[in-house]
Amino acid sequence: MVKANKQDRKSNAGGGSVSALTGVGTSEDARSCPNAPSVLARDKLRSAIAEADLPVLLMVLVHLTGEHRWIEPPFLPDRDMRIFADESGGFSIDVQQEIRCAAVDVISKIAPGDTFADISEDLFSEMMRVCVADEVPPEYGPLLLEEMGFRDRKPADPVSVGSEEFSVLVIGAGVAGIAASVALTTAGIPHIIIEKNHDVGGTWLENTYPEAGVDTPNHWYSFSFARNHDWRHYFSKQPEILDYLRGVADTHGVRERIRFGTAARSSRYDETRQRWHTVLVLPDGTEETLETNAVISGVGGLNQPKIPSFPGMESYGGTLFHTARWPADLDLTGKRIAIVGTGASCVQAARLTAERANHLTIIQRSPQWISPNSNYRAEVGQGKRWLLQNVPYYAAWYRFTLFWRYGDSLLPHITVDPNWEHPERAVNSSNDRHRKFFTRYIEQQLDGRPDLVDKSLPTYPPYGKRMILDNDWYKTIRRDDVTLVDEAVTRFDETGLITDSGEHHDVDIVALATGFHATRFLWPLEVIGRDGTSIREAWNDDDPRTHLGMTTPGFPNLFMMLGPNTFLGHGGSAIFIIETQINYIVKCLVRMIRERIGTIEPRIEPFEAYNASIEAAHENLVFTHRGMNNWYKNSRGRVVTLTPFRLVDYWGMTRDPDFTEYVTTPAISTLPKR
Repeated sequence: MVKANKQDRKSNAGGGSVSALTGVGTSEDARSCPNAPSVLARDKLRSAIAEADLPVLLMVLVHLTGEHRWIEPPFLPDRDMRIFADESGGFSIDVQQEIRCAAVDVISKIAPGDTFADISEDLFSEMMRVCVADEVPPEYGPLLLEEMGFRDRKPADPVSVGSEEFSVLVIGAGVAGIAASVALTTAGIPHIIIEKNHDVGGTWLENTYPEAGVDTPNHWYSFSFARNHDWRHYFSKQPEILDYLRGVADTHGVRERIRFGTAARSSRYDETRQRWHTVLVLPDGTEETLETNAVISGVGGLNQPKIPSFPGMESYGGTLFHTARWPADLDLTGKRIAIVGTGASCVQAARLTAERANHLTIIQRSPQWISPNSNYRAEVGQGKRWLLQNVPYYAAWYRFTLFWRYGDSLLPHITVDPNWEHPERAVNSSNDRHRKFFTRYIEQQLDGRPDLVDKSLPTYPPYGKRMILDNDWYKTIRRDDVTLVDEAVTRFDETGLITDSGEHHDVDIVALATGFHATRFLWPLEVIGRDGTSIREAWNDDDPRTHLGMTTPGFPNLFMMLGPNTFLGHGGSAIFIIETQINYIVKCLVRMIRERIGTIEPRIEPFEAYNASIEAAHENLVFTHRGMNNWYKNSRGRVVTLTPFRLVDYWGMTRDPDFTEYVTTPAISTLPKR
């Protein structure tokens, strides 16, 4: 049976009695639901229900009433695979009214202490299919039962161990570091977090350029153990995300375990003691060596800005910086500004930069596919925010719709069809339909500007590079005070930059939107493993290979989060990947403590098999399309950042560690058996 968690099984979860519905407008038609017990309560509730996603609301009705009819005709939504589907579900006005009236009636009768009937797993599977009007394969059932909160996750049983017996160093207090600390604390594992910055947040602390924000819907871009149902926006900007991360760190006591202003310079494995010796650089510049049994890297791959070395840069007299280091006090008013690069950070920053500057010059080496999304800057309505916080099951099913539409459902559209007749423009027929849709959007946005259409229309298949959500990009480049230059920078001089054609661009400020050293994982940290081998040597600098994206032969007890081949290129939430990884890592550490295991590192055979499966899978995906140039590939042309696997597959791989895939050695310490 599928059971709701305790909070959701109580009818007043989150303070959700109807009397708590304040500040919501009244209904235009208070007479259309005659069975509701209270006109005042009904009107307030109906106003919130008016903003509901009806397919989600149908799932709520099944839970609250136990009636199967809510997933039978005429209550079957239309298929709509947009990230945010039509809230009406495609229903007629009469059917919409019937659903909303029933919801008002049922929800307004909930009393504190009410509980609701369990549903079977078969019914749960049927509800998933109906909710998104798509086939959800059965293997997703166990994953989604956990992800939606209907089944407890399977954490390792906590251990009781002192820091003198076993300890862990976590590097970084961003999203991954926070998740690691919460999981380690729950498991009873002593640990220390070091963070080079003054606060938590990582990426979301450092990237403060104009309109920096998430491009994953943030109702899913949030921890499963700390869900926020009161986001102001569907795609939140940096300040709101940072506030969320700070709140999670405070609530879970993570700050107490962080040493701020402290960076790792190097880490060396001592085989004689089965310990890592990590040299720390303290806030005052002095050094200290910390000894721990294990090290977890939470720095990911998008933390070291890539700054090109253009000739003449040192002579430039204006202000020059990477977008990830945008000066907090920078005044753009009346300035001539250039942004070099047209990736996600440029597309996000350009709109406000153009509004504030005297003139904006955008240097584009190659155009990007940019997707329209009407919710990109939209605020979540008060009624929907109330539903998410108060109505049992609503938030769980809403999160499910985002999981499905923004995750694995895209993979078929980016998988190579060897029989497709036009591989020069797309990888299969559905990918070609996407190309036509995005092309029409570009042509509509740039109607009357054939010069900009020529510069803006990519020649490679959609999704071959990171897809970007439109932040009024095409409206911005149409402005009279914006120039789009489709050439590369060749050099700088004292007053500006020069592009391929030899044209000189006088600018006061240059922002480099040139990405990160995404393929050089752990760089610039010096990591020396068993036998004195450095990880840079083992990986040939930018050719990293790991087992499951987390461990590497020759480097015992070293774990990575968001390591090689675990980034998401086909959609999804990085936080989902992070949580699967820390679940796996903590289970490894708990077993080490319980069974007095001193070292763990992957065996060569499963390590090689895993990497071979990655290579084979990527051969069939758009990211390796001929002529494709993206930051997913290393200098040898191998995709080292992205996972080719479905989310459900990676979840299955990391559900429980298989210790037959590892070489282990007994602990040489006096660690007692637990």
